[in-house]
Amino acid sequence: MKFFHLFFVATLLLTLFFAGKKVTQDLRQDAIIQASKSLELTRDIRIAQLISEVKTIYSEIRFWAESEPVSKGMTELISSWQALSFDPKSTARKLYITDNPLYPNYTANYVNANDGSLYSDAHERMHNLLRGLTKSRGYYDVFLIANNGDIIYTVYKEDDYASNLLTGKYKETSLAQGFREVQENTNLNHVALTDFIPYAPSHNMASSFILSSIVDEDNKTQGILAFQLPTEPLDRILKSITHKDKRIIIMAVGPDHLLRHRIDNETIKDKQTSTAIIKALESKVGIERVTEDNNTYLIAYAPFNFSMNILGNTNKNTWAIIVKQELSEILEPVNKRIKKWLSLLLGLALISLILAWLLTRGKQDLAITEEEEDNN
Repeated sequence: MKFFHLFFVATLLLTLFFAGKKVTQDLRQDAIIQASKSLELTRDIRIAQLISEVKTIYSEIRFWAESEPVSKGMTELISSWQALSFDPKSTARKLYITDNPLYPNYTANYVNANDGSLYSDAHERMHNLLRGLTKSRGYYDVFLIANNGDIIYTVYKEDDYASNLLTGKYKETSLAQGFREVQENTNLNHVALTDFIPYAPSHNMASSFILSSIVDEDNKTQGILAFQLPTEPLDRILKSITHKDKRIIIMAVGPDHLLRHRIDNETIKDKQTSTAIIKALESKVGIERVTEDNNTYLIAYAPFNFSMNILGNTNKNTWAIIVKQELSEILEPVNKRIKKWLSLLLGLALISLILAWLLTRGKQDLAITEEEEDNN
């Protein structure tokens, strides 16, 4: 009987062990599946928000480029710019940069140089309009650029003001590239959107530019309107999710493998080269486990075409959108349940051993008692 009880206990423990192992595997797999769906949903929502933001600024640039105040103001600025002097760029820089008492920190408050020129009067009228746009929409700066490449107006008068985008020292910047793209496109409604890269006049701050032609009633291009976009909208859309012990990191990585936004208000300049990022930059969509810095992550990835043009799609400036979470965080609730199950299993095993021992002992005592009675 002793062997039978031991065999029963062993069978019970083995059954519980293999059943528990199967349950553990199923629980972990279910947790990973649910986390995968959550990460993919988060990824898709963020991409949808980015698309909405891009469409909004596309609509805004076209609205303002087609508006009568901007068109009229551009006409006044161009004619008064040409009449400013034989060298309007040097004169404008002297008026609004060199002799500007508010330069460099409060140049947006300098409405009129009070030099009596038609340009300063036109500048005041345009400034009252476009400065309000930077405040209401948070654009870093607004530019008006003549067809010959002269930047004849900006809100903040950084070093690019009164320079030429075709011949000047900033002719290789992303702003100049966007200017040339709009000029060279036969579609007068074409909108150019450049990627976020360091822009020298803005202290090498990462900036993107969106540009579109200002067209008069005769369908002739008067010049080009440009908005300089800050990273703050991206920071808000791509903000990581932190809840108790759960943290989901969201990233937008450009074709140069650099982040296009800040994470937790920190600018990260290290190149991102995980396999998920590489696949997303190759226009692939998926989810996989990736080991980074000795941690294993579950990563959902997909491409996002930042320079998407609602007036004509383009494949340039594809970003990798990454949503990742540490696998240990995902499995932590499961591991807690497993620990409870192991505690229960050990408790059942102990109870089974005690019961087996008591039953075996009881049989032994009964056998001894019967033997004593037979002897008597």
